[in-house]
Amino acid sequence: MIYIGLTGWGDHPDLYQTSSAAKDKLKDYSGHFPIVELDASFYAIQPERNVEKWIRETPDDFQFVVKAYQGMTGHQRGDIPFETKKTMFEAFRQSVRPFQQSNKLAMVLLQYPPWFDCRKENVDYIRYCKAQLADLPLAIEFRNQTWYQPEYTDRTLSFLKEENWIHSICDMD
Repeated sequence: MIYIGLTGWGDHPDLYQTSSAAKDKLKDYSGHFPIVELDASFYAIQPERNVEKWIRETPDDFQFVVKAYQGMTGHQRGDIPFETKKTMFEAFRQSVRPFQQSNKLAMVLLQYPPWFDCRKENVDYIRYCKAQLADLPLAIEFRNQTWYQPEYTDRTLSFLKEENWIHSICDMD
């Protein structure tokens, strides 16, 4: 099955009625598309009240692609606002649990930054992230093209297949 949706629901003015309030944008969006990428989770691990609100505002068959928190994928510069990485991953898992329980979690998208190149340490870190999120459907997106250079392409694709990753590709042009 192929689902078509957009990144976020707040930045697409042509979808909304002119009288729509900001608080109604997700409801309006979900009348047009069956799935959305949740960007807010990238910037902060979302409190349960937000997740519960989004679940209530969408049809029963609506799905969310929840973007992994930036501290988990290496986007965040400096210290993470958690005592440990393990604590951070646990907080994220807890935040997506309501999506799972309501059957609205399509997947968690781990989008790695442009400086996350194809090398052993980064492959090891991908495996670490997968182990931390083992009970979730996971997608991966590389923003560094070394993963697709001719000498690495076959190994990258084999790795993703063997590790059972959903492969997401961003149009970088």
